[in-house]
Parts: sequence; structure tokens; C-alpha cells
Amino acid sequence: MAKRKVCRKFRCEEPLYMSGLCRKHFEEADQRHRRFMEAADVLHNGVIDGEYIRPGPLREELQRIQKWWDQVCAAEIAGREHPVLKDETRFGTDWCVAIAQEIIDAEPDLRAGKPGDTEIRRYRRDETWKRFENLERGLMSNGVARPVTRR
Repeated sequence: MAKRKVCRKFRCEEPLYMSGLCRKHFEEADQRHRRFMEAADVLHNGVIDGEYIRPGPLREELQRIQKWWDQVCAAEIAGREHPVLKDETRFGTDWCVAIAQEIIDAEPDLRAGKPGDTEIRRYRRDETWKRFENLERGLMSNGVARPVTRR
């Protein structure tokens, strides 16, 4: 089998750079990975740019999502379904990370005296929180009723 000489991304014909990707796609993947790791770190320790998040609504929201993070990670590690997330347990970490990433983006702006919690950031977090709220109400994350399972 011949070695691939172009990027493995669909319809990209750029030459390889690293890990089967061209330079552009590798840098995009690397940036996504770094952003994910930064969010996971904040979810574990509450520190953004070397400082604990300041008291206020963002800190309260971070503490709220940290509780979900702990529960979802414990379920994932144990290989079981979360009692609320059920068959959507595997998506819980992604939702926690998405909220944490928005908090990470907002906090430095707030520290600098800027309006850190912009409408778009708040909207993105609210849309992700809706998933958890739907699940808590016994629905699927998208708000649709759960199918009835027969035993």
C-alpha cells in the first residue's frame, strides 16, 4: 500500500506536515486539543491563566458545571450510564467542556474591565445548559420525550 502524500482531510490536497495532516489542518487540530485541555484543567481546578476565577456569576456557573463534570467523568471511568444522562452519558464531557470554554473566554475580559459575558457567550452556555435541564426533566437532551423501553 502506497504511503499517503497529501492531507487526510476530505478534499484537501495539501502536502503532509504532521500526523497525516497538512500544516493548516494540523494547527487547527492542535488548537482544538489545547482548548479542550485548558477547559478540562479549569473543570478540575478552577484556575484560569494562573488565577482562581473571581467570585460572581461565572464562578457559580463554573462550580455548577464542575459538579456535572465530576459525575460524568466518574460514570465514564466506571463504564456506566449516568443516572440522569442515561444513554447520552458519553456526550456529557463535551457539554461540560463547551461551557468551560466559554467561561474561560469570558473571565479574562472581566478581569480587564471589559464586558466579558457577552450575549453570544451567554447564549452558547445557555443552549448547552438546556441539554442538562432537559435530561433532568426526564427528556432527551434535545427536549424530545424519551422513547418508552419495554423490559
